[in-house]
Amino acid sequence: MTQPLLAVEGLAVALRTDHGLARILDDVALTIPPGGSLGVVGESGCGKSTLLRAILGILPKGATTPSGRIRFQGRDLLAGADWARGRIGFVPQDPYLSLNPVFRAGDQILEIMRRHAPGSRADHRRKLVELFRAVQLPEPAAALDKYPHQFSGGQRQRLLIAAALACDPALLIADEPTTALDVTTQREILGLLKRLVAERGLGLLFVTHDFGVLATLCDRVAVLYAGQVAELGPTRAVLDTPWHPYTRLLLACHPDRATTLAGIPGTVPAATAQPSGCRFHPRCPLAQPACAAAPPALLALGERAVACPRHEVPFG
Repeated sequence: MTQPLLAVEGLAVALRTDHGLARILDDVALTIPPGGSLGVVGESGCGKSTLLRAILGILPKGATTPSGRIRFQGRDLLAGADWARGRIGFVPQDPYLSLNPVFRAGDQILEIMRRHAPGSRADHRRKLVELFRAVQLPEPAAALDKYPHQFSGGQRQRLLIAAALACDPALLIADEPTTALDVTTQREILGLLKRLVAERGLGLLFVTHDFGVLATLCDRVAVLYAGQVAELGPTRAVLDTPWHPYTRLLLACHPDRATTLAGIPGTVPAATAQPSGCRFHPRCPLAQPACAAAPPALLALGERAVACPRHEVPFG
């Protein structure tokens, strides 16, 4: 069996706050094979960004990982991640806040390459021009000497994709990289990402709120709720026949499927005040007393997994 490119195993992340211990992630498990792609979806506050920060080794001060492992290329990132710098590329959410306005765009990316990629500055400069050409920036050689304010939002996101690819990573992580862009530019950026990932044989971990994006980019999807995996499986299977009540309700809110503006009743619980049993039961239309008694196990059913023993019960 091929070793996973990335394997998150029973990961927990906790943070002590003024209101008590916040259990932000709890027993999260997921894998990405070499060249595979996984989308992570869920409401705000479900732990998506914390998962990315744990993988990247940039958890906030005071955060701990009381259990679990994050194995990348067979080595545990929680035991020290300096060796992985450059092997994981990251495309952040906001292209307007992710570049320093007082330095030229090329210099900022060349500094990343100087620290994490072999070769001379001249080699790096030549490679970066080719990367700018690959991400379809106009006048790629001249773009090296421009400042961030001289690029549009879509062009800045292309700069950030080039920066993420600059050190030839094996895994690309993208945190809702099209949120700040207009619809037309979003489509262009998603098409660009899909092409570059395929051409370079990269693994992809993509965080989004949009199931339509998942259908375009990702082989598999993990649905997070309140820091736990609610459902996991091939993207098309999950979209066509969602099992977990939370997944069903999320999909029912999607503009392509929704017939009303009604959302999911209630809110995601605070990480310092998680309900007993299934964390979704206070909002779940299928909830029974047993749902509050004990947390459900993540049931593996073929290529899929779901954390709900009532996953076959229809609504109504």
